[in-house]
Amino acid sequence: MALLKGLVAVALAAAGLVPASPAQAKDRNYPVKSLDYTLGDTAFTVAGFHTDGPDSPLAPIELTGNVHYPATGRGPFPLVVLSHGYWSTCADQAAEDEAKRVEAESPDDYYEDPRWLAATGRLSQWPCAPGVAALPSYRGYDYLARELAAQGMVVISISANGINAGQIGTESDNARAKLINKHLALWTELARTGRGALAGHFSGPTPKLTGKIDFSRTGTLGHSRGGRAVAWHAADVHRADLPAGVRVAGVLALAAAGPGAATNPGSPDAKFYRVTSAPLAVWVGGCDSEQGLDYAKLATGHTRKPIYTWHVRGANHNFLNTQWSPESGQVGAVDDQGFAPAPGWCGTPIIPDWDPDSGTPEPPIEWTHVTRKLTETEQRQVSTGYVTAFFRSALLGDRQADKVISGRVDPYASFTVVDAEKIVPQRR
Repeated sequence: MALLKGLVAVALAAAGLVPASPAQAKDRNYPVKSLDYTLGDTAFTVAGFHTDGPDSPLAPIELTGNVHYPATGRGPFPLVVLSHGYWSTCADQAAEDEAKRVEAESPDDYYEDPRWLAATGRLSQWPCAPGVAALPSYRGYDYLARELAAQGMVVISISANGINAGQIGTESDNARAKLINKHLALWTELARTGRGALAGHFSGPTPKLTGKIDFSRTGTLGHSRGGRAVAWHAADVHRADLPAGVRVAGVLALAAAGPGAATNPGSPDAKFYRVTSAPLAVWVGGCDSEQGLDYAKLATGHTRKPIYTWHVRGANHNFLNTQWSPESGQVGAVDDQGFAPAPGWCGTPIIPDWDPDSGTPEPPIEWTHVTRKLTETEQRQVSTGYVTAFFRSALLGDRQADKVISGRVDPYASFTVVDAEKIVPQRR
């Protein structure tokens, strides 16, 4: 993190920028505290969201999260909510080992083997089997949460394993948005009164944040399918679902999964994912799917707020979540660019059409944006810098941060290229 701060400081100094926030102006960060909290693995359900189709039971969903917050300062501080994406739910090492054994024995049809189906089922069930720990995807963004809290924000990262074990598609997007709002409701109660359902359910003493959170400055960040969720959550058609006093003031889709049928801006489903009432930022990795750019396309022409797009050369999908990345040693962790065009390089594959029964040789995969792959550390340095700058701009009113997120300053040019663009809406 020291290297990150140095890079940002060098970039700001080179541009002649003056720090705008009290924390930066005094050349210090807020000290940060962190606590987990939970109300249980089955504490929540969403109407219409089932374990497997409309005739199955309602899916049990946990109310579990983590909070990072400034340990000093009077506030009130803005709030950022982090939402992870679709991943395994249970850290069952024995199940993963069994699945790999079956894959090695039957590489062509392992997915039909009852042993493989049973093993992968144990990895994706909810709640987990007795004695098996839940996979804490929500802790995969601690590196972002620490830095945001040090800059003067309260950050909660919420667990969505129960949703990952249930239906997928728009039902999942709605459930994720409902889960975000449930956590927001719990936190508005705690911050207003110092009491409520969350009190006494932390891994340490209940944090004393009464009167210290400004919910009218709430930012949301979603990774992968969490990116679909925060777009759904912030869309105008869902604004009435927000708890009283909450206003979404910044939305960041981080390597977001595409919006499905709403991809075409003219689709009747576009309104479910169109962000128009808050600044929107979209991160796409050069070695990842670029579907996340669809959210910028959906918003363009419909919003008077700025839209930022960042195309990060050499960035993949999983390195954004430490729990999903190989260096963690976590069950299921994997480099999603393991099939790269060359060792140490990555790109976006274009799979050619080919009929395996045609008798013709299989054509080679073509690659776009081929570049040196970022390491886990490098990718998180870039994501921390851009995420922090975006929320400083959207929630703290730091006009200097716009120079980074719009591409006028590039703090990471020494080891990657970030193609950054700011789409300024035309005045109506």
